[in-house]
Amino acid sequence: MYALDCVEIHDVYNNTMINKSDYEMDHFVPWSFVMNDELWNLMPMVSVLNSQKSNNLPEWDKFFKGFADNQFKMYELVCERDGIRSLFEKCYKDNLHSIWAQMELYKAGTRRTEFIEILSKNMRPIYDSAKRQGYSVWKI
Repeated sequence: MYALDCVEIHDVYNNTMINKSDYEMDHFVPWSFVMNDELWNLMPMVSVLNSQKSNNLPEWDKFFKGFADNQFKMYELVCERDGIRSLFEKCYKDNLHSIWAQMELYKAGTRRTEFIEILSKNMRPIYDSAKRQGYSVWKI
């Protein structure tokens, strides 16, 4: 992943640096619930932990802030680097269908606090709905 060459990304779950040769993309809210690969729900994580997390939800209060920080790093790279912006635009039409993400989250000039508030405001109801539907919370 090109972005991993440009910035340090930490695995949210164990706070270690992501090794670009040993990571997988994780869905913060499981794919089986959201049924898509939208960028706002994805982050790199250590491969072995991804297998352990499986189809579970991470603990929101413990892990959302780190997830949101990684998301903001990606947003900054998209805004600041032409090569990454070009890659983002190529995957945009297949991996960004949520109107809120298009109109609010990834608009130019969004500050960190605003970005995290928008992400939380829109992801928390999805997370809570998955929990109500019986998805377990992963205890790490």
